Amino acid sequence: MSSSSFDNLFNKVKGATRQAADQTNRAARQAKLKMTIMSLQSEKLRHFQMIGMATFMFYAEKKKIDGDILQGKIQEELRQVERIDQKIAELEAEINAPSEQNQTPDDLESKSPEAKSTEPKSGESRYDNPFY
Repeated sequence: MSSSSFDNLFNKVKGATRQAADQTNRAARQAKLKMTIMSLQSEKLRHFQMIGMATFMFYAEKKKIDGDILQGKIQEELRQVERIDQKIAELEAEINAPSEQNQTPDDLESKSPEAKSTEPKSGESRYDNPFY
């Protein structure tokens, strides 16, 4: 086996090993994000339970529900639910976002600034092209 053949084989094995490690790391990261989402959903459920309990206690005390007063009593819980929903959306977007790790070196090279043409296309001014 020639030296260049051995180097080529070694580079292929090295690349496959790196790809497997990247996939494992990506899967572990996604699992961690999903666990965080589950934890946030449990926290959100606790806030809903507090809202329900506060609503019932308010009703039991007044025998009616005044929306303005009730909203004042549960406003903080509602803010927390909104905060949790926003964080869950961010985490889900991170899970679903294509990462550079999912791409081959050829894909990354084709997206590099050096690979993109900065010259305006015909009929396009330099002001239409953000890379010009």
